Amino acid sequence: MGENAPKFEIILDKPRNMQFTFGVAKKFKELTGKSVTDVNKGLDFEEIATLLYLMLQVEDKELTEEEALDLLHVKNSRQYIDALKWLIGESTPEADDEDPKAGTPTG
Repeated sequence: MGENAPKFEIILDKPRNMQFTFGVAKKFKELTGKSVTDVNKGLDFEEIATLLYLMLQVEDKELTEEEALDLLHVKNSRQYIDALKWLIGESTPEADDEDPKAGTPTG
């Protein structure tokens, strides 16, 4: 799962990859009521922690929220936020790159 999604490696207890997928976006919305695009508008620490956990869990399904949050340190929050923004940007198609006919029904 998430094999093709861009990865951002962070060193916690060991090297771990964060990934942004549709599943992460959906779960984040269910848990917080906010869209992942709100990361650019500002999220509180709890929302950032939730998003980080979900992105780490793409690679490690056994990772619990409690374990993930114990590994993350507030002092590194700037690095985490930069990683979140990069991952979301890398995973979102640019308007200029989109084919206006892609996905258009025929017939």
